[in-house]
Amino acid sequence: MIPEKFKNYYMGTNNLFFPEYEFVIKLSFPSVFVRFKRTEGYYTNFNKFFNSVAEVQYLDGIKPSKIEEQQILNEIWDFLTLTKSPNKGNFLGNRNKPD
Repeated sequence: MIPEKFKNYYMGTNNLFFPEYEFVIKLSFPSVFVRFKRTEGYYTNFNKFFNSVAEVQYLDGIKPSKIEEQQILNEIWDFLTLTKSPNKGNFLGNRNKPD
């Protein structure tokens, strides 16, 4: 069963201008846009993804506190895992593991 918290998360592409990128948008407050290169994003761990692969933008113009930001990034990682992983259940909770 898909958790209710993901109902405001969406995956997308812009094949005309950014064909090599995918993005995640979280529409509920605080709204977040995360863009990443498809080829790099699927073969990395949580820390590398958010430190060097993904571009994170807060659409409301307000960056949340560190605790709230960590929760949002965790949810985005879990959403990506559910969306892209063939063995989705194996990865939830597996963020912050060393390289």
